[in-house]
Amino acid sequence: MPSEGSPPAGRRRWRRWLAAVLVAGAAYVAAANVYLVAAARPVIVVGTDVSPVRPYAIVLGSPLVRSGAPAPELAARLETALALYRAGRTAKVIVSGAAIRGYNEPRAMAAWLEARGVNAADILTDEGGHRTAATMKGSAAMGVRSALIVTQGYHLPRSLFFARHAGIDGLGVAAPVRREDALDNALTHCREIAARAEVVLEVALLGVR
Repeated sequence: MPSEGSPPAGRRRWRRWLAAVLVAGAAYVAAANVYLVAAARPVIVVGTDVSPVRPYAIVLGSPLVRSGAPAPELAARLETALALYRAGRTAKVIVSGAAIRGYNEPRAMAAWLEARGVNAADILTDEGGHRTAATMKGSAAMGVRSALIVTQGYHLPRSLFFARHAGIDGLGVAAPVRREDALDNALTHCREIAARAEVVLEVALLGVR
């Protein structure tokens, strides 16, 4: 007989099952992150001066500020792409992001680049880039097969993973991180850890959407 005060057998089994699920889930998240980060490391460069030449640079979208201008994180991506363009490391810049109900990241990104001397004919806009997978799919649909992928370093493993599965030979160029708030920075990295685990499962089960 169970001792007085001990939980019923059914509850103990449920707790063991829950513990096993949590351990398995944590192990999967860790494995997915190790896989993506390890796969990305050989194809990431830090600094535009060491970047090879590629026909396109793909700049991934990020939120705008209330005025409609690029927020610091997005501005850092655009500055990196501008440096690549000026250095002759890329001939065309693809700006991709969300566009809905008067909110348009690609247009703001294109305007930022044009204001700093990038020829309008060298900027391609993709208004369907509401998520990283959509950006890579849209770029592949434009005929892109080789490109520099421009975003912050924490975002590059996931971005390069989606690029590869979209048929793009991508090389990551890390833009500076412009988040000064420690808590915001920590939350961003936690979300990215979860997102990496999600995309590995998504591609494995559904392919790139």
